[in-house]
Amino acid sequence: MVNSLYFLIFYLVLYLLGRGILIASKPIFNIQHISNIKVSNFPISIIYPLFGLFFIGQIVLITNFFEGSDNIFVYVFGALPLIANFFDIHYWLRLKDFNNLFIKITTLIIIGFSSNTINFHQDAATYHLNNQLYIRTEKVVLGLANIHSRYGFSSLSEYINSFFWNGSNFIFLHFVNLVFIGIFYFFIIWCLLESDILRLQIAALAILLFGILDNFGMEGGRNGYIDIEAVGKPDTAFAILFFLSNYIIIEKIYSKKMLSDSEFSITLFLILFSAEYRFFGLVSLVGLLYLIKDDIKKYVTLNILPFFSFGLIWVFKNFLITSCLIYPITFTCIPSPWGNTFISKYQSFDLRSYHIAYKIFEETPLDWYFRWNERYLNYYVGINLAISILLVFLFLTICFKSDNKGTAKNRFVSAYLFLIWLLWLVSAPSIRFGIGIFILSILVLSFRFNQFRFQSLIKIINSRLLKITILTLTILATPLLQNYEPQNYTGGLKKIQVREVSYEDHEITWGQQVKVKESDRELGFCWLNKECTPPPNFIVTEESLISYRMMILEDSSVLRRIRSSWNS
Repeated sequence: MVNSLYFLIFYLVLYLLGRGILIASKPIFNIQHISNIKVSNFPISIIYPLFGLFFIGQIVLITNFFEGSDNIFVYVFGALPLIANFFDIHYWLRLKDFNNLFIKITTLIIIGFSSNTINFHQDAATYHLNNQLYIRTEKVVLGLANIHSRYGFSSLSEYINSFFWNGSNFIFLHFVNLVFIGIFYFFIIWCLLESDILRLQIAALAILLFGILDNFGMEGGRNGYIDIEAVGKPDTAFAILFFLSNYIIIEKIYSKKMLSDSEFSITLFLILFSAEYRFFGLVSLVGLLYLIKDDIKKYVTLNILPFFSFGLIWVFKNFLITSCLIYPITFTCIPSPWGNTFISKYQSFDLRSYHIAYKIFEETPLDWYFRWNERYLNYYVGINLAISILLVFLFLTICFKSDNKGTAKNRFVSAYLFLIWLLWLVSAPSIRFGIGIFILSILVLSFRFNQFRFQSLIKIINSRLLKITILTLTILATPLLQNYEPQNYTGGLKKIQVREVSYEDHEITWGQQVKVKESDRELGFCWLNKECTPPPNFIVTEESLISYRMMILEDSSVLRRIRSSWNS
C-alpha cells in the first residue's frame, strides 16, 4: 500500500507538470482553454502526464549534447512548468475533470501494488542502465553504438528514466511504466463510464474482455494484452502510445469528422512520442496522412515547426550515436569519423533473427508460422491470442450488429491494419512488440459494431454495476496475484537495487568485462559500469573529436566471422 501511495503522488506531479506545459504552450497546440479540449472525444486531461514525461525527456536529451544530465539545471528546468498551474486556477478545478475520481484513484492504487515484487529485466543489466549512466554522467559519446550495438536504440525512455534515478533505488523507473498503464485505464474508464458514444462503450467492453481472457488459456494465460513489465523495459509504454495515436486517427475516420487544429497537433505529438520510443511508431503517419489528405495544405501550414524541430533533434542524436538517421535501418546511415554500417547491419540482422521475422520473399506465410512457433512462448501466446480474438468477436456478434459493412472507411482501416501487422511480421514479431497492435485490432474489430442486436440487452450492458465489475476484474488481474500477498508488502518505499559484480580488464579491446564466477552468461550483465561491454567483444578504440569522446569500431576476426555468417 505504501508503494501505491508513493505512485499516486508521482502520478499527480506528472499530471500537474503536463498540465503546466500545456498552459505554457497553448499556441503550439492551437488551444485556448485546456480544460475544454477533447481529442477524438476524450478529454485531454487523460494524457496530461504524457506531456510531462515528453518534456522531461526532451530537456535531458538536449542537455546531453553539452553535458551529463545529472545537474541542478535539468531538475529545476524540468519542474518549472509546475508553476504555470497557478496562473490557470479558474479552469483546473472544473468538476468535469474529476469524474469517477474514486475509480481512477483506486485504479492507480491497484496497479501500484505491482511494485511489491517488481525487479529488473535482464536487458536493464545488459544495456539500459549503462545507457542511462552515460546520459547522466557525460555528454553524448560519438559512436556509442560501437561499444554495444543496443546502445544505438537509445529510446526516449532512456532519457526519461535517467531523470528519475533516486540514489541507488530504481523504483521510480517502474513508476514511469505504471504512468502509461494508468493513462490507458483512464482512457478505458472514460469510454466505458463517461462517453455517450455507443461505439466507444462497445470498444471498451471488448478491450476489457480481451484483458480478462489474458488470464486464461495455455500455460495459465497470456494473450498479448498489456503487461506490467520488469524495470527497464519500455514495450508496454510504446504499445499504449501507439494505441492512443491510432485511436485518434481511426475514430476520426469512423466519425467522418476532420481533425481540429488542436487534435492535429496532439496527434502529431503522440506519433512523435511513440516514434522516439520505437521507430515503428512512424507507421502511424500513414493513417494520419490518409485522414488529412483532402486538406493537407491547411494542416501542413499549421504550427508544426516545434514537432519538426523535436524530430530533427532526435534524428541528430541518432546520427551522433550510430551514424544513422534511423537506427538500425542501414540505408539511413551516413559516413562519419565514427560511422560503421556493420553495427547497423549486425543489430538489424540480430533483431530479425532473434524474433524470427517473416522473410517475405524467401518463405511462405505457413513456413514462417511453423518456424515462429518453434519458440514455445510464441506458440502458446499465439494460440491464446487467436482464441481470445475469436471469443471477443463472438461476444460482439451475439450482442451487437453493424450497419456499415463494406464501406470505404472499413476498407481503408482494414488495409491500414494489415500494413501494420505486415510491418510487425517482417521486422521483429515479438509478442511484447505487438501489444499495441493486438489491442488496436480489438478496437478496430469492435468499431464495426454500433447497434444492440436485441433491445433486451440494452439495460443489461448499460448497467453501471456490470461495467464497473468488468473494469475492476481486469485491473485487479493486471498486476501478478503474488503482489497482493501480505508477505510481499513493504513497510516503506520498495527498494530496487542493482546487483554488485566484479569486473576485469578486457585483454583484446577497450574497457572491462564482468568477472565470471558461476556461468559465462554473467558476461552479458554489466549492470552499472560504463567501461563494461557485454559480448560480442568488438575491437573498439577511443579517440577525441572537438572535446567529445569518439568510439571507433576496428576491423577484427569477430566482425569477419559475423559477416560470413550472414551469407551462410
